[in-house]
Amino acid sequence: MKLKQNRNKERKLLKRIQSFLYSFYAKNANNARINEVYDCLCRALMEDIGEIWVESKSDESEFEVYILSFEYLPGKFIERNIAKLNKEEEIREVLGEIGFSYEEVIAFEKEASLGVGDIGIGSSYLINELANRKIRSVAYALRYENGNLKQKLIDGMQVEYSDYWLAEGSNWEHKKGFSYELNIDGKKHKSIAHDVAILNDRADFVSTLRLLQSEPTKAVSYADFTRGDIFKAYDDYISTSSINQFLYIDDSSYDGKLLRLKQEYFYSASAIRDIIKRYMNRYESIDGIDERVKIFAHDIHPTIALAEFIRILNSRFHISIKEAIFIARRVFEHMAFSITGDSLETYPVDMIKRVNPEILDTIILIQDVLIKEDPSYYLIKNGYVLFKNINLALSNDYIFLSKILKEEKTAIRKLSYTNFGTDRLMYAEQNNYRLMEIFQKNGISDLSVGEILKIDKLRNKGSFIDDLEEVKYRNKLDLIKLSGEKLNPYSIFDVHLSIVHESKRQILNALAIAYKYYLIKQNTNLRVTPCTYVFAGKANVGYFMAKETIKFILALKKMIDKDKFIREKIKIIFVEDVNVFKSKIILRAGDIYNNMTLATLDNQDFHMLNSAFNMSNILTSQGGISKNISEKNSFYKLGDTYKIIIDDGLFARYDANNFYYNNDMVKYTVDNLIRESYENFPYDFKVMYDQIMMYNDSFRVFKDLSDLVDKRRQIETDYLDKDKWVNNEIDNILWANNFKLDNKIIRNGIDGRQNNRI
Repeated sequence: MKLKQNRNKERKLLKRIQSFLYSFYAKNANNARINEVYDCLCRALMEDIGEIWVESKSDESEFEVYILSFEYLPGKFIERNIAKLNKEEEIREVLGEIGFSYEEVIAFEKEASLGVGDIGIGSSYLINELANRKIRSVAYALRYENGNLKQKLIDGMQVEYSDYWLAEGSNWEHKKGFSYELNIDGKKHKSIAHDVAILNDRADFVSTLRLLQSEPTKAVSYADFTRGDIFKAYDDYISTSSINQFLYIDDSSYDGKLLRLKQEYFYSASAIRDIIKRYMNRYESIDGIDERVKIFAHDIHPTIALAEFIRILNSRFHISIKEAIFIARRVFEHMAFSITGDSLETYPVDMIKRVNPEILDTIILIQDVLIKEDPSYYLIKNGYVLFKNINLALSNDYIFLSKILKEEKTAIRKLSYTNFGTDRLMYAEQNNYRLMEIFQKNGISDLSVGEILKIDKLRNKGSFIDDLEEVKYRNKLDLIKLSGEKLNPYSIFDVHLSIVHESKRQILNALAIAYKYYLIKQNTNLRVTPCTYVFAGKANVGYFMAKETIKFILALKKMIDKDKFIREKIKIIFVEDVNVFKSKIILRAGDIYNNMTLATLDNQDFHMLNSAFNMSNILTSQGGISKNISEKNSFYKLGDTYKIIIDDGLFARYDANNFYYNNDMVKYTVDNLIRESYENFPYDFKVMYDQIMMYNDSFRVFKDLSDLVDKRRQIETDYLDKDKWVNNEIDNILWANNFKLDNKIIRNGIDGRQNNRI
C-alpha cells in the first residue's frame, strides 16, 4: 500500500512539472533541458510552500519579531526546502524518470550569496527557529547581486572575482508591489522588496526573508545618452545600483567608507519604514508598538536603524525624543557577533551629514537627551559618530553570545549574553545521512534535544563505535572528491573552517604544521599519526595580513607536497571558495574541529556546534561559548584565559621579542621558514614575522605555539584509542545539545513597562 501511495505522489509531481514545462517552455519532460526542469520543479515546490505561507501570514497573534542583519547563510534553497518538505525520495524518482540525477539538479542552483561567517549562520538560525516556534517574523537583508567575493587560488595567492549569483534570477523570491523613496547623498533611491519563504522544519509555518534592492527613481537620461554623455546618462543608475553589488567592500579609503555608509543607511531606513508600515496597516496607530514588536539588530551594520526609528516616531507621530528613546529601548535588542576592533564602526560627522542630514540631526537630538541622563552617553566624539555607543545607549540589551565576554567586559549600560543554537537539520540531519542511519539503527530518530540524550547509553556499544568509524571514512571520501587531491582517508582530518583573519589564528595553525614538518625532516624515524590539515575560508579583499596568511599556507602546502616522504605523514588542503554546500561536506568529514580564535576576541563559533553534531572532537581556545554552560565536554583547550591575556597586556607581561629569542620551538620554526629557498617555499616569511613583531604578537601566535603542538600530540595519541575518541565525541554532542534559543530573549524587555525609562 505504501509503495502504491509513493507512486501516486510521484505521478502527481511529474504531472505538475510537465504542466509547468508546457506553460513556460512548450516542452515535454523527456526533451527538457536541466535549467527548464529545475525551474519547473521549483515552481511545483513553491506551490506547496506558498499555501503554507499564506496560512502563516493570516496568523492573528499580536506579537511579531524582525531581524536586521547584513548577513544570512541559508545555503541552497532547493536543498533546504526539499528536506523540510520531506520529498527527496519522491523527487529522486521523478527526476530519474525525466533523465536527470537528483545531484545534477541540486548542483544547478547557485547558492544565495548573502553572507560569509558567523553573523550569517546566526541570523539564518534565528529566522528558522522563529519559524519553528510559529512566531510571525521577517528578516531583512540587502539583495546583493554579487554578494561575497568568489575566491580563486592562483599562483599561491587568493584572487577575487565577482560571484554573480543572481545571473539567472532566483526561483524562490517574488517582487513586492510597493516601494519606498529614500534620499541618499543628494540622490533619490527607490527601495524594492523581494520576499523569500523560510519554511520551518515541520513544513507547517513560513517566516519571511525580505531582500531589499536599491533602484533609480528615474530612467536613463535620453538627452544625455543621445549626446554621447554616457556617464552622465547612467549617473543615477550607477549610484543607486552600487548599493546592492557586494556584501563587504574595502572601506579603507574615503570612497569605500562612504559607499559602506550608504549601504547601511539604505538598508536601515528601508527596513524601519517597512516595519512601521506593516505595523500601521495592522493596527492603524503607533500605540503599543513596544509591546507587540521586537527587533533584533545583528552586529554593527544596522546601527542607523535605531536612530531612524526614533526619527520617525518623533517627526511623523510627534512623540518626544525622550519618549521615543524609551520605546526604542523596549523594541531593540543588539546582538553582538563581531568584537574585533575593525568591526566597531565610526563615521565622520560630515560623512553622515552628506549621506542624510536628517539622520545626523536626530543623532544630535538623541545625544542631547542622553547626556542629561548620564554625561558618559556620548554618541559623537572628536568629530566621529560612534556606532557602538548608539547600540549600547538605545537597545534594551547589548547581548553577547559568550558568557565570558559578558562577565569580563564593561560598558555604559548593562551587558548580557544568550545561547544561540544552530540549524541541526541543515548542518547535520539532512547533511550527514550516513550518520543519521546509524543513529536510527540505534534508536535515535533525529537530532532533537530529547533524542540526542539517548546517545549516552551507547558509549560502550562496540558495533555503534565501529559503525561511526565507517561513516567517518565514507564522509572523508566525499571531501577527498571535493578537494580533487590524493589524500589518506585513514589520517586525522583536522579542520580549520572560518573567515581568514588574524583573530582566527590560521597563522598559529600553519606554524604548528611547519614545526612538525621540520621535526620530521630532522628525524625521519619519528613516529607520528598521519594528519590531513583542512583549511577553508576567504580573506577580505582589503585585509593585508589575511591575504598574506593564505599565501603562507599555500607555500607551506607546496613545500610539504614536494617531499615524497613527509607528504605521506602530513598533507594540507585548502578548499577554494568555500560556501555552505562545501562547509557541510567538510564538517561531516572532520575528525577534529579547530576554534583557535584568541579568547579575548572569541564570541561564538557556530561550527563548533555543527562539528559536535557531526560527531567530531574539538580543539578550542578558552573563550567564546566554551564556558556558557556547565555541562561536561571533552575539548582540547588551547592557550590562556581571557583574564590572563588581558592582564598580560595591561601589565606588559608579554614581550614577543624576548619570547622569540628564549623559546626554542618558536625560534627554530621561524628561522627555518625565513631561511627556506623561494623555490622550495615560495613565500617571504620575513614579511609575516615583521608584522607579528611590530604589534608585539598581539594575537599570540608565537606565545601559543608550544601549547598547540602539545595538544596535537595528545590528539594523535587519543585518535588511536577508538573507544576514548568516540566517548569524547559523545561528551561534546551532549554539551552542544544544550544550545538552543532562549525563550526569554524573544520577549526581552517587553514585560515591565517602566524598564529603560529616562
